[in-house]
Amino acid sequence: MLLDISVSTLLIWLACHFVGDFAFQSTWMSIEKGKSWEVNFYHCATYTAVFVLFAHPSWLATLLLFAAHCIVDPLKARYKLIGPIWVDQLLHLLTILLILAFKL
Repeated sequence: MLLDISVSTLLIWLACHFVGDFAFQSTWMSIEKGKSWEVNFYHCATYTAVFVLFAHPSWLATLLLFAAHCIVDPLKARYKLIGPIWVDQLLHLLTILLILAFKL
């Protein structure tokens, strides 16, 4: 276990992340989220919904997942402050690890 996080919990949360951020992000969302706050909201809501449905996070964890995604994605898609996709993904994964490590 990493920081007292069970492997099964970590795998579920990672699966939720990749499904929410890639499989459930339509081409339209991917193209438009950098231009429209509304579309960015839709993407973040869809992303967070995957966690709610399959990982059952607390209200605080749900809010943190949503808020972090609403901050990180515009830094890449709208403002171009984050270049490579791995930096964007690393920030999302760090958010997940912090939520799990602090048992939020």
